[in-house]
Amino acid sequence: MPCSRKKNLLALLTCLALLSMQGALAWDSVGHRVSAAIASNYLSDNSKTELLKILQQHPRYQQDFLGQMPASIASSSEEVRFAWLLGQAAFWPDITRGLPGAARGLYNRASWHYIDGAWLRGQAQAQGNTYIGVAPFDDIMGTNALDIRNEENVDNVMAALDYNTTLLADSQASLPRRAVALCWVLHLIGDIHQPLHTGSLYSTNRFSTGDRGGNGIKTDGRNLHARWDRALGSDGVNQNTEAIIRQHSRTLERMEQQDYMDWSLWMQESRALLLNTIYTEEMKSAIAHSDVSLDELPKFNLSDDYVESMKYHARLRLALAGRRLSLWFEANL
Repeated sequence: MPCSRKKNLLALLTCLALLSMQGALAWDSVGHRVSAAIASNYLSDNSKTELLKILQQHPRYQQDFLGQMPASIASSSEEVRFAWLLGQAAFWPDITRGLPGAARGLYNRASWHYIDGAWLRGQAQAQGNTYIGVAPFDDIMGTNALDIRNEENVDNVMAALDYNTTLLADSQASLPRRAVALCWVLHLIGDIHQPLHTGSLYSTNRFSTGDRGGNGIKTDGRNLHARWDRALGSDGVNQNTEAIIRQHSRTLERMEQQDYMDWSLWMQESRALLLNTIYTEEMKSAIAHSDVSLDELPKFNLSDDYVESMKYHARLRLALAGRRLSLWFEANL
């Protein structure tokens, strides 16, 4: 590992260790902070300087960034503060859901976090929906990325990535607008790597309008979507980031030659996992039975093997998201 990379990693882990003292965070926070941490580990100093210059012009930089920074981070090194700020930026689009009044309407975009499983484009030529007892829906041919230039055209995670990456890379756009776009790019690249953001399950009766990406399926903890969202929450940011770097560093180092600018590929990877791993045969069988009997769908106990597999896949998806973020920043800023 190059000397500069080791220095970045040491500062990063210091920041994460300080974060871990604040208690366990939900997946929404842990996942997005982990992908930002992986990205930070691979960023050049020039890219970090440019990202910080943009982020400091965020319209809510004082309230949602400096005002939320823990004292332990604020008194630490510049590298540590940058790693925290990048993680906060990655999580910020979820923070907008709780902003007061007009601010929430100005910044919150609920439809940007996920996509209809029937939506296809580029390398995503297979639907992300699972169908039980019903015919597959017609494919929805997605709008070309070059045609997504206005926010009015944005209604899903793919189009949101088209729009925000273009805005962030536009040096002629105002810095406040680019700062908001930066937060969304950090966040959305994480979201599209979460399989349950890329499709749903449909059945004849129980889920005639879909299970909303696993939200309608109860488990022995939270619903299935929340279990995947929070797969890494109990381990915290520090432990997950260390595990990712330990397990996947060789894969991440070799990614320079891979296609890191085609989100349709990333979505198709997520859909493959959604179709082959997330919905178990037990779940699908019980849903089919419930459709006929109209009995209430039971809670599903996720086995230890399922939970371990979930954690493994969550870490790998976040590793890929973080590395792809760093490669995109290096190529476009």
